[in-house]
Amino acid sequence: MHAPAVTDLLPLILASAAAGQALLCVMIVLTGQSGEVPRNWLAGLFGTLATLAISPVIVAIRPEGLALMAGLILVGLYALPPLFWGYVRALTRQDGGEPRSMSAWHLAGPVLAFSNAVLIWTLPVQSVTTILATGELPDGLHAALAVLGVFVLVLGWNVVSAVYVWRILTRLQAYRRALHDRFSNTERRELAWLRVMIQAVIIVWLAIMALLVWDNLVADLSIPPVFGSLVIMGLTAMLAARGLSQYPGLALAGPRSADPAGEDADTHEPAKYRKSALDPEHAARIAARIEAVMAKDALHLDANLSLPKLAKAVAVPANLVSQVLNQTLDTTFFDYVNRCRIEASLPHILAGENTVLTIALEVGFNSRSTFYTAFKSVTGQTPRQWRTARMAGVP
Repeated sequence: MHAPAVTDLLPLILASAAAGQALLCVMIVLTGQSGEVPRNWLAGLFGTLATLAISPVIVAIRPEGLALMAGLILVGLYALPPLFWGYVRALTRQDGGEPRSMSAWHLAGPVLAFSNAVLIWTLPVQSVTTILATGELPDGLHAALAVLGVFVLVLGWNVVSAVYVWRILTRLQAYRRALHDRFSNTERRELAWLRVMIQAVIIVWLAIMALLVWDNLVADLSIPPVFGSLVIMGLTAMLAARGLSQYPGLALAGPRSADPAGEDADTHEPAKYRKSALDPEHAARIAARIEAVMAKDALHLDANLSLPKLAKAVAVPANLVSQVLNQTLDTTFFDYVNRCRIEASLPHILAGENTVLTIALEVGFNSRSTFYTAFKSVTGQTPRQWRTARMAGVP
C-alpha cells in the first residue's frame, strides 16, 4: 500500500489551513475587548468562510458527508453577501449604537438555499455521489428537483452577489462623503481597504467565469482543487488585517439630522438640505463668520478638528455649517480645512527651513502622504515643484 502523493494531500492541507485560519479569527473576534468593532458580523463572516473551507477535509474523512457539505456550501455562499452587507452597515452607521435591524428580505437567499439543501440531504448518498462525480441525473422527481434547484440557485447567486456589491460600493461612497463633511483628518476612518477587497473579489469572480466559459466552450480547463482554499485564505487575511481593529468611523461624530450613510445611501447631496430654511443672506453671514474664525483662531492647525468643533467655535449648529460649506462655499469640511492648512504651509515650504513632514504636522496633517495629496490637490504641484517655481519667479 503506497502513501498518498504530496499532490494528493496538498488540497487537504490547504483546506485545513484555510479553515483553521478562519476559525482562529472567529475566536479572536469573540474574545476581543473592543466594543466598537462589529464582532457579530465579523464572526459570522469568518465562520461562514471556515465552513466553506473545511468541506474537502470532511468529505475526505467521511465520504458519506458529501451531501451534508454540498448543502452547507450552497447555504454558505448565499449567507456571505448579506453578512458582508451587515458588516459594512455596522461600520458606516451614524452613531455608536447598533444599527437598525436589517430587512427580512436579506434572509430570502439563505432560506431558499437551505430549503434546497434539505432536498440534497434527503437524497440517498449514492445519488449525490453520482450527480457530483459523473453529472448524471438519477431517476426520480426528488433528484430532479434538487439538481434543478442547485442550478437555479448557482445562477441566482451571481445576480444576488452583483446587487450586494453595487449596494456596498454605493454605501462606501456615501460614507466617504459623510467623513469629508465632518472630519479634517480621515485616515483611521477611511474604508479604502474594503473597496480594494471588493475589487479583488470581483477580479477572482471574473477569472472563475472566464475559466468556466473556456472549459465549456473551448477546451477542458478544470479549476485546480486548491483554488477555493487559496481564495478563502486570501479573503480571510484581507478581512482580518483591518477588520479586527476597524471601528465605525462616524460613531464619534455625534447625532445628525440626516444619515448620509443610511439604508438608501445613494441619495444626491442636495437632498440632505431639502427641508432646510436657511436663506442665502443668512448663509452668507455664516460663511463670513466661518472664514473670520478660521483666520483669527487658526483652527485648522488642530489635527483633530471636526465639524462639531468648528460649529461650536462659530456658534452655529453643525448641520447649518455643513450646509454652508457644501452649498455656499461649494466645498466639503474636509477640503475646506485642508485648503486652509495648505495655505498655512506655503510660507514654510518657500522658506525651506524644515522638512516636509515637520511642516505637515505643524499645519495639522497627521502624515506626510496626506499632506502631499492635499498639497497637489490645492496647488496642482508637489511641494518641491511649487517651491522651485516660486524661487524661479513663476507665479
